[in-house]
Amino acid sequence: MTETQLKIEILKLPIATVLGAHILNDGPSLTGTPADQKSKAADYLVKRITCSGLTLADVKNAAPVIAVNTNTAPDTAAMSAVAAVAGRAEASALDAHTGLAKVTDILRDVADRLNNERRARQVGLDEVKDGIERLTRKMETVSIDDRKVQEAVAKVVADAFKPFEQAVKAAGAQAVVADLASVQVVEAKTCRDAFGVDVLDAKGDPLMVDIWNDPAAPAVDPQFIWTEGILQHLLLSQATGENVWFGGPKGTGKSETARQFAARTGRAFKRINFHKYTSAEDYIGAVGLENGQTVFKRGDFLSAFTHPATVILLDEVTNADPGELAPLNGFLEPNSAVSFGGSVQTRAPGVLVFAADNTLGNGDDSGRYAGTRTMNSALVDRFARVIPFDYLPPSDEAQALVNHTGCHAKLALYMIEIMRVIRAKVNTGEVIDAPSLRSVIAFIRALKVLSVERAWATTIAARQPAESLPGLSAIYASCVNEKTIKSFL
Repeated sequence: MTETQLKIEILKLPIATVLGAHILNDGPSLTGTPADQKSKAADYLVKRITCSGLTLADVKNAAPVIAVNTNTAPDTAAMSAVAAVAGRAEASALDAHTGLAKVTDILRDVADRLNNERRARQVGLDEVKDGIERLTRKMETVSIDDRKVQEAVAKVVADAFKPFEQAVKAAGAQAVVADLASVQVVEAKTCRDAFGVDVLDAKGDPLMVDIWNDPAAPAVDPQFIWTEGILQHLLLSQATGENVWFGGPKGTGKSETARQFAARTGRAFKRINFHKYTSAEDYIGAVGLENGQTVFKRGDFLSAFTHPATVILLDEVTNADPGELAPLNGFLEPNSAVSFGGSVQTRAPGVLVFAADNTLGNGDDSGRYAGTRTMNSALVDRFARVIPFDYLPPSDEAQALVNHTGCHAKLALYMIEIMRVIRAKVNTGEVIDAPSLRSVIAFIRALKVLSVERAWATTIAARQPAESLPGLSAIYASCVNEKTIKSFL
């Protein structure tokens, strides 16, 4: 609307309303006739509307003020009355305008808040919508890991069973409970967490160890010393299911490695000792009577072979007749399923088979292991890797002595040095066999009660063949200092 149009609209209003709006908006004093005053007030109000935010509606709603004709002689009393009325009217108009402004501000604030809340709500709804869409897309691409679900369930079961575990072991009922329970992997650990040794794969990533929940697992020996090289082979077999042959002198930890691997990983352990007269029926099974019925009874090997995650140790297997070992060939095949005893016998999940022997399967050239035989190559071929076991480094062997006996470290090192001398004599043939670490542990423990000489005679010398006694006597005379040993006690 133009200024002319505004003025016309204002002039259409009563003069009292125009003058009231003029006064309310701080207009200058007006003189002349009421018509002149209305015209001048209209001009002023038009400027206020166009410049300072006043609206035509504000003008129309202004409190009226009576016009005074300044061209006539003033009537003092009338002027006083008019001034008083005008003052009151102006005050009322100002109060009304102030109140209206406050109300307007409040309404504007409310409107702004509603708009902000509406915008915020819309933003929130948009975010929720986007989140649902992202979650839907993710759910379409994510598959459920059944193994993790099984691990979680198995862990709950294992935790619930733990209060009864000691009672089961005390009653010797581990095997019964194991057969009733669902043996499965409950978690995966790093080698550092499971064995205290870091073991990495070819890419430099940590190898993980499956932890099972078999209540028949053997007890953990916290003093057993693990090496990275041995653990690499064991974890490779965990991943592939391959059989492994442990070969080496006695006292190098072959049998205990298998047992402690089972203990640390929550697996059952079955050690089967072979000798000259071992037959296939002894370790696999045979037909027999049970409650008057003829039934096939599984031997130790077959019972362990069909029980999940069992570590089976075929100990001193070369002592047996190769012909009696031939039935093993089928069982040692990958994913084997062998018809035996009237039914198909299948390797249970997670079963590992290790052979421990003083030889590497090719016979004994040293003459130290009488009774051992060269194995059928078909049997040896069922073992993916042949691992030579040797004595630990002197510092590790000494630490093992300290761990098992609590002796002084200097005494442990002293005795390991003597054992190394004996082992050297074995290589030259002066001593038939070297005492094992178990013999040295027994010697140190005996020192609490026996003299050095008597402890040596009963724990070291008496365990060796008669042919070794001259060599051992010479070593005792030249290497064993009784005063030195006593100083370490």
